[in-house]
This record gives sequence, structure tokens and C-alpha cells, in this order.
Amino acid sequence: MRNERVVCERKKLYKSGKILVTAGIFSLAIFGATISDSRADTIDTNSTTMAVKEDSAKSQPNLAPTVADKASTPVVEKSVEPVTDKVVATSKATTAVPTVDKSVETPAKDTTTVPTADKPVETPVKDITTVPTTDKTVEAPAKDTTTVPTTKTTDTQTAATVYKTTDTTKSDKTVVATSKTATTNKSDTQKLEQVESASPNIKQIDGKTYFVGDDGQIKKNFTAVIDGQVLYFDKTTGELTSNDRQYAEGLTNIANEHNAAYSLTSDSFTNVDGYLTASSWYRPKDILKSGTTWTPSTVTDFRPLLMSWWPDKDTQIAYLKYMQSLGLLEDDVAISNNTQTSDLTNNAMSVQKNIEQRISLSGNTDWLKTDISQWIKTQPNWNITSEAKSNDHLQGGALLYVNSDKTLDANSDDRLLNRTPINQKGQITDFGQQGGYEMLLANDVDNSNPVVQAEQLNWLYYMMNIGTITQNDPTANFDGYRVDAVDNVDADLLQIASDYFKAAYKIDQSDSQANAHLSILEDWESKDAAYIKAHGNNQLTMDFPIHLGLKYALNVPVSQRSGLEQTITNSLVNRTEDAAENTAQPNYSFIRAHDSEVQTVIAQIVKDKINPKSDGLTVTPDEIEKAFAIYNADELKSDKEYTAYNIPSSYALLLTNKDTIPRVYYGDLYTDDGQYMAKKSPYYDAITSLLQSRVKYVSGGQSMGMSYLHDNQGVLTSVRYGTGSMKATDAGNAETRTEGIGLVISNKTDLNLNNDEQVVLNMGAAHKNQEYRALMLSTKDGLKIYNNDAGAPIARTNDLGQLIFKSDMVYGVNDPQVSGYLAAWVPVGASDNQDVRTASSKAISTDGATYHSNAALDSQVIYEGFSNFQAMPTNADEYTNVKIVQNAALFKSLGITTFELAPQYRSSTDTSFLDSIVQNGYAFTDRYDIGYNTPTKYGTADQLVNTLRALHAQGIQAINDWVPDQIYNLPGEQIVTADRTNSSGKDDADSVINHTLYDSSTIGGGQYQAQYGGAFLDQLKADYPTLFETKQISTDKPMNPNVKITEWSAKYFNGSNIQGRGAWYVLKDWATNQYFNVSSDNNFLPKQLLGEKTSTGFTIDENGKTSFYSTSGYQAKNTFIQDNTNWYYFDNDGHMVVGTQQINGKKYYFLPNGVELQDAYLSDGQNQYYYNKTGKAVSNQYYIGPDNNWRYFFADGHMALGLTTITADNGSTSEQYFDQNGVQVKGTDIRDTAGNLRYFDDQTGNLLTNTWQELANKSWIYLNAQGIAVTGQQNINGQIVYFNDDGTQIKNAFKRLDNGAWLYLNDQGDAVTGEQTINGCRVYFNQNGEQVKNDQVKNSDGTISYYAGINGQKITNDFGELPDGSWLYLDNQGHAVTGEQTINNQVLYFNDNGVQLKGGTHIDEAGHMHYYDANSGERVSNQSVQIDGRKIYFDNAGNAVD
Repeated sequence: MRNERVVCERKKLYKSGKILVTAGIFSLAIFGATISDSRADTIDTNSTTMAVKEDSAKSQPNLAPTVADKASTPVVEKSVEPVTDKVVATSKATTAVPTVDKSVETPAKDTTTVPTADKPVETPVKDITTVPTTDKTVEAPAKDTTTVPTTKTTDTQTAATVYKTTDTTKSDKTVVATSKTATTNKSDTQKLEQVESASPNIKQIDGKTYFVGDDGQIKKNFTAVIDGQVLYFDKTTGELTSNDRQYAEGLTNIANEHNAAYSLTSDSFTNVDGYLTASSWYRPKDILKSGTTWTPSTVTDFRPLLMSWWPDKDTQIAYLKYMQSLGLLEDDVAISNNTQTSDLTNNAMSVQKNIEQRISLSGNTDWLKTDISQWIKTQPNWNITSEAKSNDHLQGGALLYVNSDKTLDANSDDRLLNRTPINQKGQITDFGQQGGYEMLLANDVDNSNPVVQAEQLNWLYYMMNIGTITQNDPTANFDGYRVDAVDNVDADLLQIASDYFKAAYKIDQSDSQANAHLSILEDWESKDAAYIKAHGNNQLTMDFPIHLGLKYALNVPVSQRSGLEQTITNSLVNRTEDAAENTAQPNYSFIRAHDSEVQTVIAQIVKDKINPKSDGLTVTPDEIEKAFAIYNADELKSDKEYTAYNIPSSYALLLTNKDTIPRVYYGDLYTDDGQYMAKKSPYYDAITSLLQSRVKYVSGGQSMGMSYLHDNQGVLTSVRYGTGSMKATDAGNAETRTEGIGLVISNKTDLNLNNDEQVVLNMGAAHKNQEYRALMLSTKDGLKIYNNDAGAPIARTNDLGQLIFKSDMVYGVNDPQVSGYLAAWVPVGASDNQDVRTASSKAISTDGATYHSNAALDSQVIYEGFSNFQAMPTNADEYTNVKIVQNAALFKSLGITTFELAPQYRSSTDTSFLDSIVQNGYAFTDRYDIGYNTPTKYGTADQLVNTLRALHAQGIQAINDWVPDQIYNLPGEQIVTADRTNSSGKDDADSVINHTLYDSSTIGGGQYQAQYGGAFLDQLKADYPTLFETKQISTDKPMNPNVKITEWSAKYFNGSNIQGRGAWYVLKDWATNQYFNVSSDNNFLPKQLLGEKTSTGFTIDENGKTSFYSTSGYQAKNTFIQDNTNWYYFDNDGHMVVGTQQINGKKYYFLPNGVELQDAYLSDGQNQYYYNKTGKAVSNQYYIGPDNNWRYFFADGHMALGLTTITADNGSTSEQYFDQNGVQVKGTDIRDTAGNLRYFDDQTGNLLTNTWQELANKSWIYLNAQGIAVTGQQNINGQIVYFNDDGTQIKNAFKRLDNGAWLYLNDQGDAVTGEQTINGCRVYFNQNGEQVKNDQVKNSDGTISYYAGINGQKITNDFGELPDGSWLYLDNQGHAVTGEQTINNQVLYFNDNGVQLKGGTHIDEAGHMHYYDANSGERVSNQSVQIDGRKIYFDNAGNAVD
């Protein structure tokens, strides 16, 4: 065993069928337990005892039934029936055994009686010593000489039993279940009332006691310490349960000398690296020949280890029930968890007898091997159930191989994880910021290992030179490579590949050399591009931002679309005006790919429509076929449910964009499913037209922009000006006139232009007064494609070079091809053979970079020429590589310059992941097998070479898919030491696989790995010695070409996916935590195989301390032991512990009866603590529990509640909020008792400060520096805004100021000014935003308006009184009239300022003076008026008369 430290290992028994609860009812025994300090951060050094008075004259009634917590136990798929209680037969059939040779000995029950002296049963003393963290030699206990009594507790069948009965001796110490319906005496009631009075959370409901949380919910699997009393509330019902002992006392002899091993050497056992597994067979000392006679075994007499030994009682029960289902145990034999161990032993002997009889009849053990193997696969400890399958890895979970003295051949000093391009030196410790994750799929290759790095180069060389190696034909070699899963491998590989290409192909010497060997990266991390640029652009990085920009602007449903603006700037290239050469970073991009926007869609269809239980990545061929029926039909719909919208519009942009090499996807030209190239996709015509037009027209500079119409409708325009013209103002040259292309695109299906609106497509000065024709045009009748001038719609540029489009040409549509609008325009008159592409320069490159973004690189087009889902060929003509040869000329005519072939490697068929199901070449075991002897999905090795010749004959280069990340399950087994981790290699704290021995498929590689592995390294070292002298960045070591990997093994891997072996397939003794081993230097076996007497069970000494002996006969020390559903821990002295314990640096809590808390909360009255599924106290971390909610636990383990300050590792702090159940609040607002409103970020949960936030009801708040929503008037970034008392911003509503004036806040919260129409009323606000009421407003055109009344409504055809008491009259336009007016049959006069004249005179143009009454303002006639002391008469016409 290791001396470095004790690894606290434990098993998890996942049981099917009925789950028995861990504790019984509330009883007086609860109040016998006292704890001085129950805080989870304290190791209590005081002993805790629980005195239970036993009355030997009384037996306690059975408990009432408890519903099992099914949700807490993983579902186990097994062919055998679930474990259920059966009535034990009162009589058993007996078989007479012949006495030939030796008589059959049935294991006798021990007859020594355990003393029955009366004394109180005490719970185990709490271990006061922290469990040591250093290993020591485990000494097997002395051979047991005590005879176990034959008397047993009667196994009475009753539905009321909740305690799981085990094999016990009948004595006064026997624990008998108590009744849930039993009543308490007066003192019990008093103590219960005492506890209830001490905690308001303790409630009596229907006569039962519960702990009710502050939220009113009953707590389950919950422990509360109140006034020193430990109260446990049931995991299923929440009812207070007893702290009585849950295990049965007594030892049972389970040995049989005949089943001892013939010898202790490895040749008596089938084993893996010396270790025994669940599948191990062994040669026993004797064979029960024909089921009748013990006979010495022969060298061929091997039997399953699991026929005579089992790791625990539950496994033995499962074995017996399985054998019963096979007819190897009588049907009337009752097998249950209540069956005593001695009976199980006898039953196993009966099975063994029947097995031997069948072996004698059949003459072989082949049937037994099959049956045992099938049963092993049903056992959770030996299948994926115990491996904690989850969504933290593409294959359900990862295993990280770690060094151990138990598995020396699997050890490695390398295994540098997550050395991605942005974390190549391991400088980033935050897993979420490392730019990728290591553990992607299958056996994860350790690309930090210098030996592996050399092997990766060897493999790259092999594929690049495949024609030369296989047929001595250099014309049939590959030209470039694609690096698969860049963010999941060590970035050193990028340098290794580029250094090799520089040495072998001189790619850094000129654009001509570089562009003849295009190599691309699958680098999804957005920060990778900067890394690639800093290292010399030795490969083409992926412009992932523009891929996303196109997706979310065009490919998603209308309701989810962003604006089109991001297609201009959300890219490695800003195309607002892209007029430069050799400036942008060289890159490529795409719309869809074999594993992007197709694979994910099929997965979603499967989950939605076909198999809701599927993860979408481990699907069946039938499910794929059904999914594609839906997928293909969906592509033909206008309103799509799953597939991408606007594929033609997306390709129109991709294929015309400057400074990005487009990669066209096979599945956009042909259907993803079906035979290769058998059926064209709905988009074939549009994409091929765009491809051919790219050759003919796409060149020159580029400008992109947005035109905005009414209702903020945005229309995108994009122009390529043609050769010789980089900007709109350039005059161009003789070639320019027939080149260039313009696009008009919208993503709005309801796009409409008003009569006074237009869209301008500025083709540039070089194209003024020129005819253009439509290349592609969306219409109400669908997308129209025009591949030549004849019959195409014509438009003409004006003298500025602009094409002007009005509402008759630009409008929204919704059809299967276009959801919005698409138009592409090209010059009329181009010759049929016009080719605007630019040849690559042979000039020497001097800037140290490999690729340069210029017109030559811009002339390239990559074709990803395969789909994950293309069908398996049914005849020789259907193979992919045969079809490529036949269609090479077609690809050339489409302008394809580089063909990216599918990974040519023979696929694994293990169906553990989609890649191996569809056999796409990414899941392989022998990566050097490219179709030798028999074809792969794509063809034979010879057909691959023919494909490369055919492509080269058309001037098309070929890219090899280099997949250095993974190798799928290899045929050979190897024992490794593993940790269960997530994809980044971070330990899964809830997993039982922790420095656990695991039987992994890591040995092999195949015939061609053996032939070619490392075979070219010597030649490479001779040709390019500096490759092997360069120290790699992540390792600071050069590659090591001296070791040739002809066979893979664990030392070359970081780890693997969980493989379904189960956590405990490699067998061990749970009492000592030692693995069973038959190697000469580390022999360890169960006692019964050693021929020693073996006893198992719990025993309690005279001091009340409990010990346990395993099914291998060893005493449990420093280990966890499971009994039924309960877990216990035994200390260094072998005694059961209780209370808070620190074990191997982790805190645990054990109830007074020794039962460990798991997935349970504990409250000490001040704080709450959580113990996870494996019983560890969670501390100093965020934790997502089984309810999928996040909580935070401080260093001492207590759970965060309310507004909490969290301090990160780097010292930074953040305010977060946790509700009354400890659940972190994210993406919502919280109001405290003081009325303050706060909001917590939907991603991090951090309190937002100094920012705006929209609430669920669509209202907005602003959080100040303290994170509190402001109220009232606020000046935010120079904007005056207003908030209600509840913190919500006032929008589209009136706001009354302190001075009584009113404002109106628009949908942005701004106070409006000027005349506004609100709720159908025309109102006016001055420059300060205050509403004008009962006053006039002078308009910009000189007219005067008036706004009256409490509503401030604009007056028309009525009088308005000004604040000084004067009056205006407003006409039907709301303008104040002037001059003389007849209103309501009265002649009135209004001055030039609109104010009505009253009590004054006015002389008209004819010189007549008129007088207007002082009260009514009406013109006076036929009467005299005293004016300035003179009496003047006004005649009938109102004229003054002298």
C-alpha cells in the first residue's frame, strides 16, 4: 500500500427495488443523546453516548411502513427482478448427497452463544482522534475462534418494518424495531414539549413531529440540534425518527474450506495486471463434482470468483436472486435483505451444487461465463450507475488517470491539462477561463507528453505523404491539414505542425508556397485568433464571430433575430470600409459544418420528437433516420421549426465578403443524409450560382452599411467594387467596369418602404451610369436566380454610381429560401469566362508570417466535402472517394480551390458516442488504418489515393483532417488509478471514484499502429533535426523521437470517458481498503480463499463500542462501511464513530446511531451545513445540489443566507443574495425589509451597481453605487430621468413635479418637448419638459397655438384664455387667428399676436376706425362710444362717423 496518504475510498451500493429508510420513529431514545457542540467546523472531542434501556422481558413492536425515496437512488437497468422481501419458508427441502470420495459439507452454523447479560446498549463512542492521513500496513485480525450461535432472530414478514434486518444472534443485545405508532410516556411528552418550546420550527402535525422551515415547507433528510438533542427528520416523509441502532449485531461464519484457492499464485486466477475484477475466475481447491462430491480441482477447473465470494451482503443477495431466475435456486426460497447471512451462505451452497450439476451435464462452463457476465453488467457497482454519469462531459463523465504505486505502468510525469492556445503555459487557474477543456472524448491523448508529441508528428507525416508511402506517388499526397478540436489539445501541436510545414513545404517563404498548402484550425475560442496572429498566422484561424453574427442575424427564427449590424463589425474584419490589402488577419469562416448547426439540430429533434430520454449524442440509426425525415421536411417550410433560415442570404454574404476565406459545407449543397451526392439540397441552385458568380465578379474593396427606414427597419447593403477599385470614390480601371457585386439584405419578413423611402446601393464611381442585372432576387413568387444577362431584371446606376430601389423592388417575403429580403446585383456585359481571382505572389515574405490576407488568399474557397450523417454505401460506386473522383471537374467549375476531406480513419463501432454510431472517422482505434483490406465509410486506401490524384488534376488542393485528441476504446484492459472529473479535469466531489483502481480499455492500437507508429521519426529527425531540438512552449522540453509508440497504453493518455465498468469492478476489501491482488510482490485475498475461517457482521464489545468484519473476514479500520442504505465509519481502532469527524481532511457528520449524513442538511440553531452525496461537508465553494440550485458555503461549512459578501481567491469581493433555503438568487430583483430594491446578475448572481436593469415586467430600474434602485429625479450620465417610489423608471407616463408642473416621459424615460400626441390628445411641453396648460405657444413657423384645461389639450375652433385674462381664438388647425374674424355671428378682432381686442379701436386698410366692445369684444355698430373723452358714433357697418 502507499505510504504517502490514506485515500478514503468507499463504495456506493445503488439498489433497485425498495429503499429502506435509515432511521425509525421518534422515541425516548432521541432524548438520550447529547452533543456539546454540533457545529460542522468543530471536531468534537467529547464522547457522546446514548443509553437505551432494554427490557429483556419485552419485545418492541414493528415500525409502520415508510415510502422509499426513489428520486434519491439512480435507476438501475437490470434483467433480474428487484430485491423485495419474501416470506421465509418454514421448511426446506433436503438433498441426500452420495458419499463417494468426500461427503458434501454444508456450512454449519456456529453454536457458541453470545452472553445475554442484561445491560444498557450504548452507542459507539465518538472518535476523538482525527483519522490519520498516512497509510500504514493493515494487519489482518487474528483468525476468529469464536463460534457464532445457531440461534437466529425470527425473520417475521410484516409490511411495517422499516429497519432492514440483518443476520443477528438472539440475545438481549438484539435490536428490534420500534413501532411508529407507539405512544410516549409522560416524560417523553415532556421532553418533546421542551424541544418544541426551544424551536418554533418543530411542529406537531396529525400526531407526528416535523421540522417546518421558515418558508412553511417540511424539511426532509434534515438534522437539527436543539438544546443539545440531535433530531433527525426522515428523508422521505420528513417525520422525526429514532436514533436507535440500525444494524444487527452478530458474527456469522461464511467460510468453506473447499472453496479456498488452489494456490495463491496468479496462474490460479484470471486477472488484469495482477488485480482481481468482478469478472475474475479462479481455480478452487476442490470441485463439487456433479453437485455431489468434493473432488480436487484440475488445471482446467476454473470457477467464477462470484460463485463463492461477494464483496458485500447486497451483492450476494442479488447473485442469489439472479441464479434463482435461472433456475439454479428453488423458487420457494425467500431471498431478501432480511435474510440472515447464514441462510444466504447455505443458499449459495445450493446454487453452487446446481451449477456443478449443470457443468457436468453440459461438459463446459461457457454458459456460466455468459450468465455471470450478463449478471455483472446489471450490478450498479460494476456498471455506469456508480460512475456518476452526468452532463459534465460529452460521454457522461471523464476519468483522469493519476499516479499511484498500485499502477506503476499507467503512471506519467506529464499530463499537463488544458494547455490551450490561451493557456499554453498553464498560467490560468480558473477552469472557466482557460479557453477550452482537456477531456473531450474517449481515451484522451496526452499531447503534453514529448513521446506522444513525436508520435503525432509521425502520424501527420504519414497522412501528408500517403501517396508516396503507399504507392510511391507524390501527386497523391495531401497538401494541408485541419486541426480538429484545437481547444481540447495541447497548443504545442500547432507549433509542431507549423514548424514541420515550414521545414518541409517552405510555407513561410512566399504567398505562393503558403497558399498552396492551406491549413485551418477548428478553434472555437474567440481569443485564439490573437494567439495565432502573435505566432505568425501559421494556420488559418476561424472567424467564429462572423459565424455567430450571421447565425443570429439570419438563421434563427424571426423572433430571435438580432439586427444585421453585427454582420458588418462582429468579425475579425471590420467591413464598414475594407479597402486595404495584407492588413486583416488571415482567416476562414462558414455557415454550417458537419458538427455545427446540423448535429445539434438532429439531437434536438430526437429529444423533442422521437426519444425524450435521449441525450441526442448516443442515438440509434433508426432515431437518426426518423429525425432526418423531420429535418428534410422542415427545410422545405417557410416557417421552420428546427432548420436554418436564410441559407442563400448567409452564403451571399459569406461568398462575397472580403478578407475571409469561405468554407462551403457539403450538407448545404446536398442532403446531409442519404448516399453521397445522391440528392441536392433545396439551396443547391442558389449556392452554386453564388459560387460561380464569386469567380466571375467578386473582387476589389468592400463597403457595408445599414439603411434605416420607418419603424427602425434596417436594410443591409454590401458592395464589392471590382478589381482596381478599393473605395466608392475610386475610378477603377478597364477591368473594373464588368466586375463587382452588390447585395441588399433584410431579415424582416414585414419589410416595407413608404412612398418617400428608398434603398441606395452605391456601386462606386467606377460604375456610374451603368446597367446592372439581378443575379438573385427575392420576389412574392419565391427566390429568382439569373445566371446570365438574358431575361434578368435590369437597373441602372445614376451619375454617382448608385442603384436606387423603391418599394416596388424591396419588400419582405417569407418562403423556404428567404425570410426577409435578398437581392444580388452584378454588372451587365461580363464575358462568360471572366475570372477575377488573383494568383499568389512568389515574392519572398519578409514579415515572418505565413499567410497574408490579400486578393490572392481572398480568391480561395474551401469545400468541407462530407456530412456526419451520409449513409453507409451499399455498393462500390457509392463510396465517397469514388464520387469525388467522378465529380472533380464539377468542383473546379464551382470555384472550389481546396477540398477538405472527411477523416479517412477506420471508425470504431462501439456506439459510445455519435461519431462511432455514424462512423464518420472521428472515432477510431487504429488511426493508421485508412481502408486497408476493407473499405471505410469513405472507401479503400487505394480509392483515397485516387481521389487525391483526381483533385490535383483539377488544380484543387486537399486538406487532411488531423484528429490528435482522442483514441476510442482499445481492446486491451489495463488497471489504472483514476479520479472522476469534469471535462477540465476538475475532481467531482460527489463521485466515489477518487484515486480508485479502474479497469480501462487502454491497450492496443491495431495492426497499422504497430506497423507505422513511430516508423518515420528517424527519417524526420535526419531531414529536419531542429524539429527535435526545439523546446515546446507548454513543456519546455523538445519532442522525444526515441520511443516509438506501436501500442498505446495508459501512460500516453490523460484519461478517458467513463466506460461503464463501474466504480468497484476492480475488487477490494472494504474493511481494509486493500485491492485483491495475486501478483507475487503484493498478494492479498479474502480470508476464505486463503482457507481461513471467515466471519462477517457487526459486533459490540463490553464497552459498547461497535466493530465490523467484512465479507472477506477483515476488521474494518479507517474505512467507511455500508449496511443496507446506511453508511458508517470505523476509526483507527476499528470502532464506529459518531458526531462531527474529520477524515482525510474532509468533514463528515454521523448521527448518534452511527449513520452518516448524506445529501442532508444540519442546523445547529445558528447556521446550516450541507453534507453531499458522499457525506462530505461542503465548504469554501459554490455548490450545485441535487435540486440543481446553487448555494454557497463558507470555509467553516456554514451556508450563506440573505445578502452576503463573497470573497474570491484573488481577494475581490462581490455582493450576492441567497434566499431562506440558501438558493442563490440570479436574474431577479429582491426587496429587503427596509424597502430597498436590488438586482442580481443572471449569470454571476453578483449585485448590480451603477447600471440599468430591466425587470421581468419589462420595467426598468437603475442601481446606484450601493446596488439599491434609485427613486425620484436622477441625473444619470447627463440624462434627467424619473423613478417611481418602487424604483421603477417612469416611461410612457406623466410625472408631476414638486412645483405642480407635469412632464411626460417617453419610452426611453426622457421628458418630451414640443407638441406630442398622447392618448389621442395633442399636448405641448416646453424646453424644460414641463407641460403647457392654459397658455399659448409660439410655433417655429410663427403661428400660435393654445393648450387648455387640466389636460393641456390643444384647442381648435374655440377660445383660449391667457394667464393675463386676454383671449385667443384657435382655428380648425389650432392656430391663433389674427385680424378681423366673424365667429359665432360676432365680428371680432385679434391683434397680430393673436390676442383679442376688447375695449379698443382698430383702423382697417380703408382707413375706417372700428371699436370692439370691452366685454364681449364684438365690433360695435349703430351706437356711440365714449373714447378718450370723445363720443364717437359707429354706423351699421361699424365704421366711425365724424
